[in-house]
Amino acid sequence: MQFAESNSVSIRTLLENEWGSIPSTGVTRARRFTSSSIGASKETSESEEIRDDGQVEDISEVGKATGGDINFEFAAGTVDEELSAVTRGAWSRPMTFDTFYGSIVSFTATDEVTISGGDLTPYFTAGRRVLTSGFKTPTNNNYFQISAVAFDSPTNTTTITFTDTTGTVEAGNDNGRISDANDVLFLNNTNLRLGTAGERAIDSNSTNAFASSIAAGQLFIGQRLFVEGAGFEEGSVEFAAPAEAGDKVVISDGKRSVTFEFGTAVTFGAVAVAPGSALDDSAANLAAAINEQRVYGKLSVSAKASTGTVTIRNLRVTGGSISSADATVSAFSGGDETARGFFTITGLTSDKVTVAEDIATVTGAPITIKSSMLRNPGNAADMVYRSFTVEEAYATVNQYFVRDGLRVGTFSMETSAQSKITGSFGYTGRASDIRQSPLLGAAPYTPVNAAQTRITNASTNVGAIRKDGSELATAVQSISFSAEVNLRAQTAVGSEYARGIGSGRLNVSGGITAYFQDGILFQHFLDHDTVSFDWPYTDVDGNTYHFTIPAAVITSDTVAPGGIDQDVTENMEWQAKRDPSTNCTLQIDRFSSIHPIAAF
Repeated sequence: MQFAESNSVSIRTLLENEWGSIPSTGVTRARRFTSSSIGASKETSESEEIRDDGQVEDISEVGKATGGDINFEFAAGTVDEELSAVTRGAWSRPMTFDTFYGSIVSFTATDEVTISGGDLTPYFTAGRRVLTSGFKTPTNNNYFQISAVAFDSPTNTTTITFTDTTGTVEAGNDNGRISDANDVLFLNNTNLRLGTAGERAIDSNSTNAFASSIAAGQLFIGQRLFVEGAGFEEGSVEFAAPAEAGDKVVISDGKRSVTFEFGTAVTFGAVAVAPGSALDDSAANLAAAINEQRVYGKLSVSAKASTGTVTIRNLRVTGGSISSADATVSAFSGGDETARGFFTITGLTSDKVTVAEDIATVTGAPITIKSSMLRNPGNAADMVYRSFTVEEAYATVNQYFVRDGLRVGTFSMETSAQSKITGSFGYTGRASDIRQSPLLGAAPYTPVNAAQTRITNASTNVGAIRKDGSELATAVQSISFSAEVNLRAQTAVGSEYARGIGSGRLNVSGGITAYFQDGILFQHFLDHDTVSFDWPYTDVDGNTYHFTIPAAVITSDTVAPGGIDQDVTENMEWQAKRDPSTNCTLQIDRFSSIHPIAAF
């Protein structure tokens, strides 16, 4: 006899159009989780009739409900729908973080990428933006906008066509990938200027480039932007004649160094480069070898060749070097770390975005700006009440639980030293049903997988924890926070199930445990100051989330020796409130990979 096993359980979710009503069609997502306690419950009432034999006359069923928790390990794109549900807000740009990688991904034309192995059309949408990376040709590592997506059944391939034609035909490799990057607001825009007249601002040279994004609700005061496209130092290697065997070029990105040597019998540890019969060959072969080392993760630079010269861009922005006794070298120069990165909006007009951070002066470069933000709405008319149908599949025993009307009532996350970042969502719902065949995992629904992003941890994926915009001076052991919207079942006569799920106030609270080093936080506690906290999570692929509590009050702060041979810690708890500047309690900014693109 076969018994159900937890390792064979899967969960799939579908966003409902109307609370408690399962849509007849739609895209269903697999859910990544570590455990689930969602289940059915019922209320019963024991008869109070008096019997002379002392027995219970009857037990009546008076109500049914569904609810419980789903626990998870935090990874980009895997809980975004639930985050929007608990905040009752909407992401300013839709994005899924779906990624396909490896040799199945190849550039088959200057304007298209082909992915072999199946029909992937549900993952890509015309008009959205993607990021291609891991290719040897620099121009194949860039942001592109999709114009069409098609599946070819005979070849079992999906072709994604782009609106521009800057790609180069290139076979797939183990490192190539295509990722959803629909947080891109402005794509390679040469009208955008940075730091004009020394101002902390991004302007569009009187073209009012920001007007449509403001009107679409995609830009707000306090929102974070990621700016890409400028600030990298560049250098070059110029050949006056074809390279000869034994000629060497040494390139460092500031962290790692690689020696390139022309010929076949090269020095141990050097990368062999074919000299070629002409100086253009020497340059092209050197550029190809440099880009190959980038793909292999050995050197963070990008190179392109033209008329005997190799131009090299340092993707670490600054700190690199180039040397050679056998060719003319122009040293790296022009790098400025303030030309790219995260910027916070402090002012907003149709033509100009003012930012809080220092920003370099840049004109004429193809600038890309990314941002996708979620806030709890400060206007009741903007609040969106989402509910889900959830299916738990116990495939080994052909049993499938379908639960509808599930609303997210609680959310929590825990970030502790030397641990994975974990969390939980709590649901309150309507009915549960059991079936012997799948519902959401089969037609007429379109099942898709969960985003295959990397799990984050507190050791390598958490950035600076800031208070009031400045990094905390003390080391932090853990950060925890939670949100709840105080759901309540709305029961009615004539119905064993709730007729609706009511929603209350958004309460956001949390705690920080830090090594006790100074009295700054404790003084805030004594003075009942309003403070802000923010911290980012960035996975190994560069996908980034930035959580911000714009206004909070420290409600307790315990500092006491716990015993001998122990560190003294400051155990602080805080409660969030509405921030009058952003008109929200919780803000989450998310970004597709912030790793530098190789195209230039």
